[in-house]
Amino acid sequence: MAVVMDEETVHAFADDTEVTEGRTLLADGAVIEPESEQRGVSGLVRDGSGAACDVWVRVVGRELTAECDGPCALASGRLCRHAVVLALHAVERRLPWHTPPTTRRTRGEALHALTAVEKATVLDRPLDDRPELRTEADKMAVRPLAPRERTELNALQEGTAADVEHALRALDTDSLTTGYRPGFGYTDVYEAASHLIEPVIEQHEADVRRRLALGMPEAAEAVALGVLDGLDACEGDYDGDEVLCYAGESLAEIYGYKIRELMRTAGRAME
Repeated sequence: MAVVMDEETVHAFADDTEVTEGRTLLADGAVIEPESEQRGVSGLVRDGSGAACDVWVRVVGRELTAECDGPCALASGRLCRHAVVLALHAVERRLPWHTPPTTRRTRGEALHALTAVEKATVLDRPLDDRPELRTEADKMAVRPLAPRERTELNALQEGTAADVEHALRALDTDSLTTGYRPGFGYTDVYEAASHLIEPVIEQHEADVRRRLALGMPEAAEAVALGVLDGLDACEGDYDGDEVLCYAGESLAEIYGYKIRELMRTAGRAME
């Protein structure tokens, strides 16, 4: 807590008159049913007239603040006599001034919460500061990009196939844009379907290209095969609400052509 609760602190947030009157009330036993509250204390304070008022005194940042339903007018940042007597009573009786529970962040928790883009930004900073780490970081980057174990390559192929199938089946006919557009001519439903399907495949084509460019043909082939498998899995098995209804037949042949050409150029012809 930012404030140490003692008599000196109470005096610092009250005028001399309020402190004097508060001490008089304290000596008269004016505080009734004091209780610890979150960040402070509360209780009933009986005034000289015999009437009791509800009072709360709390710690906010580095200050004491008070609420009182009595007749006194609280000046901003100052304690009235009722707040003074309650605070002094709490100090005298050593009542705990509770603070709200805090959530402590465990080591690494913030890093795990970052998005992929944010993690890249965090990684770039130490690499910029310490260029000698880039060689080691590059070696570490090769592992996820170029798995060598057959089980890992199979997992990459199967994961790609699942991603392609899911993305294609998620395309909805409401997204089809058909009809005449000035400067573009007439777009029928089959062409409109290809406009939605091709971007899905192009994402994986880009993945194949980058792995080939990095000299990772086995991984590139696994991704390429996964794309073809995903297209095959969509063949002829969909309902009327899917864009695939208008994609034509032989999806792997039509939409997998560019990927097959990429692999053929790389010396890994695919059927």
